[in-house]
Parts: sequence; structure tokens; C-alpha cells
Amino acid sequence: MIAVTLVMTGCNGGPKPQDSPVNDSISTEQRDTIMADPSCVLLSHTMGKIVSGHYADLSFEVSLPISQVLVKNGQKVKRGQVLVQLDQFKLRNTIEQQQRQIEQAQLQIEQSSLQMQDVIISQGYDPDKPASIPADVRHNAEVKSGHSLAKSQLATARTLAAAAQHELKSSVITAPFDGVVANLVAQAHQLSQPGQTVCRIIATDDMEVEFRVMEADLNKYKIGTRVSVIPVADNTMRYEAVVSEINPVVDEQGAITLRARLSGAQGLFDGMNVEVLVGGKN
Repeated sequence: MIAVTLVMTGCNGGPKPQDSPVNDSISTEQRDTIMADPSCVLLSHTMGKIVSGHYADLSFEVSLPISQVLVKNGQKVKRGQVLVQLDQFKLRNTIEQQQRQIEQAQLQIEQSSLQMQDVIISQGYDPDKPASIPADVRHNAEVKSGHSLAKSQLATARTLAAAAQHELKSSVITAPFDGVVANLVAQAHQLSQPGQTVCRIIATDDMEVEFRVMEADLNKYKIGTRVSVIPVADNTMRYEAVVSEINPVVDEQGAITLRARLSGAQGLFDGMNVEVLVGGKN
């Protein structure tokens, strides 16, 4: 259901609106009182919800015990700030093992390189003149000496080491941008689940209000139209927003969904119910 009524703003010396539509929820006495004062303006009114225009759901890629949870829900964080960290002992141990594999493969390459030279010499070619060595002779020398196998092992060790380094880096969740923590479910000593959201970071400087209006009232809303937003939780607060998006689809109830970007949205939460008023300065 879309609640559409008319409310009266404070008097500011503005001109009396002509042919202002009046909803049945306003009594005749109220209508006469409002229209008798030329400095008062009638505004269309509907309900909406606060939505985050920019957020990120963060998760781990590996399953390991959680060692530290350094934030809590509602906490403001800065970009790059550490939020949650896994136990890194196994990851660091794996990196050390892969580094040793790289070193061993490099030694094997050095040894096989000498053996490959001997094979090439035995075939009547000078290893110091690689351009004069036929491709098939060089290939056979690499295989017989174990040089090809050593190079393959080195490449594999480096790939595994890079993967281990990536897992170590991903074992620490940091804030991708300035914002506030929400939906935090991680607890110390729990086992992380790969792909499961640990928390959400909401960019509080990029909040919007989403609301629906009836098709007949769409002419009041255009891109750039200024609206006032009043939280249901605290009707003493008032925020300004500018219509930034109109979804060009009329739903089964004859309504159209709009979004308006908020400015100075401190104190507003994602999903919060608000009233949206239009009719002020545009």
C-alpha cells in the first residue's frame, strides 16, 4: 500500500498554490484553514526506506579459525582498517614450504643445466653458441638432463607460492572504503566459512531514499527535484534529498519507484522507514 496524503509546511511567505489537490484524509475545515493562508504550501507525502547506494559484503576465501574481531556493529571505520583476522600459522608455514620448493627447483635447474651442456657437446655442438644448435637436439638435451622437468617444477612451486601469499593476504579483512560496520556475524575462535558474509561495510556518505508514488503524481517528481526526508524514528529530524533515479516501470498497483540521493545523512540507517515530502524549493 502507498500512503499518499497532503501535509502543511511552515509558512514562509510563498505564493498560494493554485488547484492544489486535496486528499480525503484532510478534513474540509483543515483544507479551508490551509488555503486561507497564502504563505503555506501543501506538499505531497509518501513513505520510503533508506537504502545504501554503496556497500560491500566481505567474506573469507579459506576455512581457518578466526583469531581477532576488531570491530562491532555500528562502528565507523576507515579505508584499509583491519576488521577481522584469521589464524595465520598454517598459511605462513605453507609459504615457507613453498619457498623451500622454489629454492630446490632452482638448484635442480643449475645442476641440470650443466648436464644439458654435456649432452649438447656429445652431439657435436657448442653449448656457448645456442643459435647453431638444432631445436630437436636442444629439446632432447633438456629432456635427458632433466632440465625441462626442473623448469616445470620451479614454475609449479612459484604458482603455489603465489597462491599461498594470496591466501595469507585474504586472511585479513579490511575496510574497502570509509563507512560503518553492519551485519557482523564473526566471533573469535569460530571457524570461518569460505564465501559466507562476515560483515557489510556501508558508505554513509552515499545514502539514498527509495520510495513509490502513484502514476498520477509522477508529474511532481523529476530528476533533480528536491524532497524532504523525515525519519519515522525521530520526526524532529529533517534531511534534504534530490531525485536521482526514476524507474520507468509502472507496477501492478499503478506505482513507480524513485530514488533520491541524500546529503548529510548522518544518523540514518540502511532500511530505515522515512516520510518523503515534496513541494519545497526545486
